[in-house]
Amino acid sequence: MKRFVLSFTLFLFLSELSGQSITGLNFRHWYNPQNEVNLQLDLARGQNQLFVNYVLRTTQFPADQYSITWERRDSYVVREGASITESDSTAKPIDNEKSGQLSFPIPDKPWILLAKVTHLQSQKNWYYFKLMEGIYPKKGWIESNKGVLSENFLHSGKDYTIKSCDEKTMFVSFYKTASFYQPYPPFSEKSAPVERFLFHDSTFRLANNATFSLKREGLYLFQQDTNAADGFALRVVPENFPKYSKVEELVSPLIFVTTPDEYKQLAAAGSEKPKFDKVILDVTRDKDRAKNFMRSYFKRVETANQYFSSFKEGWKMDRGMVYIVFGVPDELSKNGGNEVWNYKSANVRFTFVKSGSVYDPDNYVLLRDKRFMEPWFSTIDLWRKSRF
Repeated sequence: MKRFVLSFTLFLFLSELSGQSITGLNFRHWYNPQNEVNLQLDLARGQNQLFVNYVLRTTQFPADQYSITWERRDSYVVREGASITESDSTAKPIDNEKSGQLSFPIPDKPWILLAKVTHLQSQKNWYYFKLMEGIYPKKGWIESNKGVLSENFLHSGKDYTIKSCDEKTMFVSFYKTASFYQPYPPFSEKSAPVERFLFHDSTFRLANNATFSLKREGLYLFQQDTNAADGFALRVVPENFPKYSKVEELVSPLIFVTTPDEYKQLAAAGSEKPKFDKVILDVTRDKDRAKNFMRSYFKRVETANQYFSSFKEGWKMDRGMVYIVFGVPDELSKNGGNEVWNYKSANVRFTFVKSGSVYDPDNYVLLRDKRFMEPWFSTIDLWRKSRF
């Protein structure tokens, strides 16, 4: 897809978003696959500019039936901001997608880029934002034949193009054995194991605009300077990812809803589907429930992989774990330091604290509490009865 680069002029007057702080908005639509719009904002830092690549995808109506308005906010709690208005023509949408690029000077202090997506007929709105930091570690991005990559993973054997800020060479480090832990449950009092990034297995270079294809599955770190704490990491995954279809792929994500003995039996089944199916049938106690359980559960796993994958698969991330078990939160609030997910029916609220690194500057870690034990096991019991 053709990508349009738009120039923007900042006008210092109050916008129509005035009167509502970012902390007062509900962002549950960010992680709702049934939502009619999805806006991806990808930030990269050059020597003198910040670049924001955006992709709007729609499901119910063509993208040209939606508008995007932009605003600058100086904090998450202020109710007034400055409108950012396009100084040239709007990028023409193609079918159900609209993409473009914004650029801004490197800021002396962070600010928030707030986007409002509006369906022109119904006037329904959805909000998205990106924290604009002068120290953001990502200095490039990846493009596929559809445009800027919005997923946090690459498919093995597929062609991609590297875009390096300031047209510098990108050094790529490959971690062949990068396999990471599953998260501890929300009520665990143990400290989560430290994710260790040992020495890379190999390195290679990519010139700006180079087309490349990676066949070896594992973790790849893209950097302009291997001695700096800058870069971005992506996993190379099988073609079917974020879905899982092979029996041996299905075992690990089931750790959240199985007993230790059941999990051992699943692992021992290997690729033998009859043995795998017998364990699932023992869990659900009914063939129809078993089918519904597998269909519903692995749809959640697929969606968690889509939304939360970074240096490890999305289902292994704290947010991915909670998402699989509890689903889309009823209320989701965000600020620069945390995300709070509220589930009304389960009467539980989870707080995720930002814990970024060069491998994932937007990583979040769950604040665990033993009080989560009751809602966790109550919900797991519903899963085992195939109530979802």
